[in-house]
Amino acid sequence: MVDPAPAQTKLANEQVELNIPIQPLGAAISRYGNATGRDVLYDANLASGRLSSEVRGVFAPDEALNKLLVGTGLKAELITGKTFVLVPVPASQQARQTSSPEHLRYYGLIQAGITDALCDAQGAHPGRYRFTAKLWIAPDGAVVRSRRIGSTGTPRSDHEIDAALRRVQLNKAPPPGFQQPVIILIVPQGPGVTRGCDRP
Repeated sequence: MVDPAPAQTKLANEQVELNIPIQPLGAAISRYGNATGRDVLYDANLASGRLSSEVRGVFAPDEALNKLLVGTGLKAELITGKTFVLVPVPASQQARQTSSPEHLRYYGLIQAGITDALCDAQGAHPGRYRFTAKLWIAPDGAVVRSRRIGSTGTPRSDHEIDAALRRVQLNKAPPPGFQQPVIILIVPQGPGVTRGCDRP
């Protein structure tokens, strides 16, 4: 368990000014604890590979923590007056969030953004290969990190795809509660699957 050392404890309803950018979740929790005096207990394995959401402004400590955890798949549960523990969001709740109309529309926007970026890249036009893309999206809609999972079998195509993923632009904030990272599967052209590029 990890227990970041808190600063002076704030009153439960006392607001605090925070300036926490998107960063590895463990580091963000540490900054939160130092600023609010709250203890946040969590298994380090839960935080590994997760990015916090941005928290900038003046908030009550519990509200700030909830904002920090948006999109991480984790939630905070109060165990004493100033101590929280992080636990995974139940799979059933995540499934309900993922299937909401607003979330489904945003997944469509991500898919279109990836397709546009691939279609603009030489040697990376979709339709001939399969891979999985993992994206981390900032509150303003900017893609702050991307990773290709799997290879097309051609190093040049892999390189072009990686570059294209870094250029994906959404220009729209994720809806509340949108789970991250986002995992998108790109499949070859075939029956019922169109390439999505008008250009050659």
